[in-house]
Amino acid sequence: MDALTIRPATAADVPALSDLIRRTVRLSNAADYAAPVVELIAGNATPDKVAQRLAERDVFVCLDGARIVGTIGLGGDRLRSLFVEPSLQGKGVGARLVAHLEAHARQAGVVELQLSSSITARGFYERLGYRLIRFEEREDGSTFLMSKTLTSC
Repeated sequence: MDALTIRPATAADVPALSDLIRRTVRLSNAADYAAPVVELIAGNATPDKVAQRLAERDVFVCLDGARIVGTIGLGGDRLRSLFVEPSLQGKGVGARLVAHLEAHARQAGVVELQLSSSITARGFYERLGYRLIRFEEREDGSTFLMSKTLTSC
């Protein structure tokens, strides 16, 4: 895992990203969301929808060798779509992706980064310094709106 690399996502990554996101949602979020909500979220990760997000956001992938094991995106001042291969969760991949995105956001002039955390990931983001703004009850999966002020160091 020391050989992890992070790079911008490309169109060639779309099928692997779609598979990663759908698998992660189905395995990692199933304990916190009802099955219909999990499938709705997974349905938002079809290759066409992933390709559209690549055109709208700054999306990065984390590679272990040639295999994509994580992804994260920046849309304006919002951290979007952090997903890590379920077998690698809790091993630092997500934290590395967030640190990379925060540095990218700082360079883009973002002062405060916001995100909508799944119920599953709230503790992870709190450990990284994000603070809860409010609970957002949504039919497509309730989330926690969180934010973090980015410092220049």
